[in-house]
Amino acid sequence: MAFWPAARGVLGLALEGMIWSRRSLVMAVLLGLPVLFAIVYRAARAASVPPQLGGFELYGHIVALYYVRNLLPLAALFYATALVADEVEGRTLTYLLTRPIRRGSILVGKFVAYVATTLCLALPADVLTFFLLATAHGASGLGSRVPDLFRDLGVIALALLVYGALFTLLGVLLRRPVIPGLLFLFAWELVANLPGYMPRLTITGYLRSLTRHRPPEEGLGVLLGQPEVLPAALCLGVLITLALVFLGAAAWIFSRRDYVMEQ
Repeated sequence: MAFWPAARGVLGLALEGMIWSRRSLVMAVLLGLPVLFAIVYRAARAASVPPQLGGFELYGHIVALYYVRNLLPLAALFYATALVADEVEGRTLTYLLTRPIRRGSILVGKFVAYVATTLCLALPADVLTFFLLATAHGASGLGSRVPDLFRDLGVIALALLVYGALFTLLGVLLRRPVIPGLLFLFAWELVANLPGYMPRLTITGYLRSLTRHRPPEEGLGVLLGQPEVLPAALCLGVLITLALVFLGAAAWIFSRRDYVMEQ
C-alpha cells in the first residue's frame, strides 16, 4: 500500500483509541482547569473581591507558565512516548507490522492522531480562558488583544508538535522513556531561565520568545535577570527544523528496529 493511504488508515485507527482513553480524560481535565480558574476569577470580581492581577495579565500567566512551560510538554510526554510503547505492551504491534504497509506510515499516522487529539483538547480550552479573562473588565479593547490569542494558539500547536516529535523519538529509542523525558523537562529545560546564550539550547527558550506574555521572574530568576527574547523568525525556523529532525529520526529508527514481543 502507498505511504499516505496507509498513514490515513493508521490515523483513523489510532484516533479512535486516543480520544476515548483515560489518558485523554485526564488531559481534558488538566487542560480545562484554566477555564475553571477564569470562572472563579469572574465570580470573585462579581462579588467585589479585588484581584491582584487583571484578567488579561492572568491569562498571560496561564499561557506562559501553565500551558507552554508545564502542561503541554507533559501532555506530549505521556502521549508521544506511548505511540509505540502501548502497542508493544498490549502485544498488538505485530498486527500492524505484518500488514503490507511501510513502518514509517504507521508512525506518521499515529503521530498525526496524537497532534489532532491534543489540539482538540488544548485549543478550545485556551480560547474559552481568553474570552472569560479578557472580558473581565468589559469588552472594550478586546479587538486589540485577539491577535495575541491567535499567536498563543500557534505557539500551543508548535509546542505540541516539537515536544511530541522529541518524545516520539525517545519512545522509539528507549524501553522506559518517561523518566528521561521528565528529567529533560524539569532539569535541562530550566537552563532557559539563565541569561546569555544558554536559552538557545532549550526548546522552552524558543517557545517563550514567541509569546508576547512576559510574567515577572521570581526567586532565583530575579538575580539572574530577564532571559533574552529571541527573534521570531529564528524561533520558528529552529522549532520547525527540530520537529522534522526528531520525527524523521524516529521514523527511520522505527522502520529498522526489530521488536520481539514478550510471551
